[in-house]
Amino acid sequence: MIRRVHLIESGGRGGVFNHTVEVAAGLTALGVDVVVHTADDCDEVPASVALCRCVTWHRASPNRVVRQARTSARYLLRTLPHLHRAIGPEDVVHIQGMFALTPELVSVARRRGATVVASPHNTFVRSNAPGGGRALRSALHDTDRVLVYSDADRQNLLARGVTDVVRVPLVQWIPPVNPALVERWRTELKPAGGKLALLPGQVRADKNPELFVQAMAQLPDWRGAVVGDDLGPGRQVDALIEATGAAVTTAYRYLDVDEFTALVASADVVVAPYAVASQSGVLAVAARLGVPTAVAPCGGLGELATAVARDTSVAAIRDAIVAAHQLGAEPVDTADAANRFLHEYTATRQRRTNGPARSR
Repeated sequence: MIRRVHLIESGGRGGVFNHTVEVAAGLTALGVDVVVHTADDCDEVPASVALCRCVTWHRASPNRVVRQARTSARYLLRTLPHLHRAIGPEDVVHIQGMFALTPELVSVARRRGATVVASPHNTFVRSNAPGGGRALRSALHDTDRVLVYSDADRQNLLARGVTDVVRVPLVQWIPPVNPALVERWRTELKPAGGKLALLPGQVRADKNPELFVQAMAQLPDWRGAVVGDDLGPGRQVDALIEATGAAVTTAYRYLDVDEFTALVASADVVVAPYAVASQSGVLAVAARLGVPTAVAPCGGLGELATAVARDTSVAAIRDAIVAAHQLGAEPVDTADAANRFLHEYTATRQRRTNGPARSR
C-alpha cells in the first residue's frame, strides 16, 4: 500500500506546476493521500489539492546570482530538512520538472526509503539552466522510474540507456474559462475580427518566434499574437514585425492561469514552431480546450497536434496553420489520467518491494 504521494514541484508557476496540480487533483478524487510541495507564492489551485508551500523563491532581486544563491540556501537549510521529516518509507515521491537541487531531493527521498519517480519534462538541458545537466542525470539515473509525456521522449531515453521509462498523459489543470477574459483577449489581439494564430507562453529563442512572425506575414487574412513572459528575443521579434509589416501583436508579461486559459481559448489556432522540444504544456491546454494546433516536426509535439508542418520552413509553418484551422479539433478527454499515474506508482513500488512488475 502507498501511504502518501508527495508531488514535488519547486517552481509554483507555469506548465509543470499546472500539470502537477492536475495529477494531484485526479489522485485525490481517487482517494489517494496526495500533497504538492511547491513555492510559497504559487499560482491558484483547486480547493481539493493539498499544498505544502515549503519552497521560497527570492524573485524580487534584480541580480540573478543573488536570487539563485538565496533560493538555494533556503532550500538546503529549510526545504530539504522539512521533506526529510515529511517523507516515509511507504510513500511515493514524484519529482516534477528539473531543479538545480534535484540530486539532493532524490538523496533525501532515498534516505527515507521512499519509492522515487521523476518527470524532468524535458529530456535535454537548456543552455541557461544552472545545474541542468546534473539535475537531468540524477532524474534519469538515480530514481526508480522515469515518467515522460511523449513516445518520442521514451524512445530517446531508451536509446540513451534509461531502461525503466514509461509514457503517461500530459494533463494540465485549467480553471473554467472566463468568457469576459476571452472576449478581452479577442478585442486586444484581433480588434477587427478575423482568424487569430497564437504563440503563447514564455517567449524564448528556441520557440522560433521569428519563424512564427514570418509565417504570419504570408497570411494576409489572419492576425497573429505572441503573448508571454519575454526571456530574451522580444526586441528582435518586434523589430521583425515592423520590418515585415506582419499583422502580429506582442504582449510580454507573465500570465496567471486564468488569463492564460482565456488566452488559449481566444485563439483559432495555437502554433508551436519550436526548434527543440520534448512535449508542450501549451499544446495540452489547447487540446483540453479543443483549440486546433499547428506544430513544427520536433520532438513529441506532433503527438498532441492537429497539424504537423512538413519541415521548419516559413511556408511549411504557414501551411500547417491553415491546415489546423481547416481540420478543427475537439476537446480531449483526460479523465483516466490519474489512474495511469496511480498504476505506475503502484507498479514501481511493487517492483522495489516484491521484484519486477510489468508496466503497461
